[in-house]
Amino acid sequence: MTDVAVRPLENIPGPAEGSRPRVQRDGVVFKTIIFALVVTAVAVRFSARQALWLDEAQSVAIARLPLTGPGTTLFDGLRQDGSPPLYYLLLHGWIELFGVGTFAVRTLSALTNLAAAGPLYLLARRVVGERAARVAVVLYLTSPFALYFATETRMYSLVVLLTAAGGLALEATLKRRSAGSVAALALCSGMLALTHYWCFYLLFTVAGWLALIVVRPRAAWGVRPPLAALAGIAGGALVFAPWLGGFFYQMAHTGTPWGEPATFAAISHAYGQWAGGPTTQGRTLLFLITGLAAAGIAGRAVDGRYVLVDLKGMEPGRTLFFLATVTLFVAVAAGKVVGNAWADRYTATAFVPFLLVIGLGATVVVDSRLFRGIIVVCALLGLVGGYGDLSRTRTQAMQAAGVLERIGRPGDVLLVCPDQLGPGLSRTVPSWMHVYVVPTYLPPDRVDWTDYETRNSKANGVVLADRALAQAGPAHTVFFAGSGAYRTYETLCTQVRGRLQDRRPLADEVMRQGESARVWENFTLLRFQP
Repeated sequence: MTDVAVRPLENIPGPAEGSRPRVQRDGVVFKTIIFALVVTAVAVRFSARQALWLDEAQSVAIARLPLTGPGTTLFDGLRQDGSPPLYYLLLHGWIELFGVGTFAVRTLSALTNLAAAGPLYLLARRVVGERAARVAVVLYLTSPFALYFATETRMYSLVVLLTAAGGLALEATLKRRSAGSVAALALCSGMLALTHYWCFYLLFTVAGWLALIVVRPRAAWGVRPPLAALAGIAGGALVFAPWLGGFFYQMAHTGTPWGEPATFAAISHAYGQWAGGPTTQGRTLLFLITGLAAAGIAGRAVDGRYVLVDLKGMEPGRTLFFLATVTLFVAVAAGKVVGNAWADRYTATAFVPFLLVIGLGATVVVDSRLFRGIIVVCALLGLVGGYGDLSRTRTQAMQAAGVLERIGRPGDVLLVCPDQLGPGLSRTVPSWMHVYVVPTYLPPDRVDWTDYETRNSKANGVVLADRALAQAGPAHTVFFAGSGAYRTYETLCTQVRGRLQDRRPLADEVMRQGESARVWENFTLLRFQP
């Protein structure tokens, strides 16, 4: 991404003769520890066994739809969901081969997550040097942020893979400028936009940075005006073009009605999530990674016996930090304009530049023992904290299914409010249970986000409750899985529950709602007996 020149370091003493065997032993021990941590990190990526929560179950429900046909297709499902199609097409093919089991669908994310390490290393080696590249890859593989999304059936690992590959294409276009590199940059840009819409913010930021180089005097940057790189990013529009119809429909009818736009304080929170995550070990790791990031931003890197100095007078660390931070800034600003919500997982679009910054920061540590100690501690804390985070229960769907299996019977009805609890429950509840979501009274496997807020505001909870009571009849129980913590459902679920309580006073709570700190998707399960 940036040109560098090298100059030798002066007066760096080598190790004394007597100390060489110990230095060699220390190096072997260090490599052995790092190897063990990396192997463990690879294994952890395949360890998640919890039930799929909303986003994961929704992904599988859409991806298993047919590509063509008279009924609902995958593309119809995406128009109702609000996501671009690339990841779902990959997951569709994966499901055709390996099925819809929890381990099977998560394995795609794990393998994609691991595959990203290759282009990440190549990109880092070209931009910040060999030593920094090795550090960046180790800290990526043991990162709590990366570990979590390696175990989730979503597109965020694919975003990281495509970002690293796009960075390679951009670097090649800036340095060598061939037709192949421009085509590769266009392909990566289009595929990023087809994977997650937040990737537009990264593409806009990189394009703005390139435009700044164009308008500044050539000598101030030390590179050719990057018109070819700008053309490559613009060429991504051709790759994205076949999806424009779906995109415009989603712009008009879906969005993120489940949340509010973020404030600019969310940017610092994103860096906290990238650096360490929410666990105790993650907070400790945050302290160390912050120091490495600060050193990387400061800009002077030691790589073997050379100091890397940016020809443009702008250090690589500052450029990378600029790209990551401005991407987040653009995301917040755009969210305020169009009303889209912020989610930490979306920030995967700017994760790669951050990894390069911390890799660069580690190279300023000249003392080999201190350097090795920092890397080992960071990797260990990341692995332990990441495993604790990804091991957290993601939904109470499996617990609810066990309760229903034990006390329910064929003919009983389960009402789910809000419908966002439905996709997870659809994979776990007994097949003989009649399950419907509020307010559509449709099967629970997918959430239809089309004009969501308007639809919910017009729904009548009394009518929905009476419909469930009529279907259950005098001989069967109505169960209610509900939570009051969802936007646009502030009164609707209470209305349904109140009507059920009025009509069937013989009611009890058969599953308590879990604590949000322990369960991501939590809800209560009530029983209304005849």
